[in-house]
Amino acid sequence: MSHEDNEVFSSLPGAGKRLAPRLLAEIGDDPHRYASAASLQALGGTSPVLFASGNYSKPHRRLGCIKPLRNALHQFAWQSTQQESWARAYYERKRAEGKSHSVAVRTLSNIWARILFAMLQSHTPYVSATFEEGRQLHALKAA
Repeated sequence: MSHEDNEVFSSLPGAGKRLAPRLLAEIGDDPHRYASAASLQALGGTSPVLFASGNYSKPHRRLGCIKPLRNALHQFAWQSTQQESWARAYYERKRAEGKSHSVAVRTLSNIWARILFAMLQSHTPYVSATFEEGRQLHALKAA
């Protein structure tokens, strides 16, 4: 793949030679296409939508999205659990909470969409240590 964002997408753990170009094709290479990470998550179908009726409310998957992008993010998130220990731990935590496989992978792909957005904005490849450092800082602020 000879593209300026090749290094960014090739650095993704578990993306390999097939998912990295697919993610690039689905997400696109225009950094201004998405106003925020939330817009990438919404178009990718990873962010939940709240269904409410009367006193009942329950989150469910987003139906109005780009289906091939959702599929690519879903497949990538699952593959990342084979390479990244934090991704595997997150997936297992969601499964322990009683979430189904698809819900656990979709929530993980929601995190990956935020990471991908940040990577594309700065044109930097994925480095696991950078993510871990950011996660530690976020945990300190949240506590």
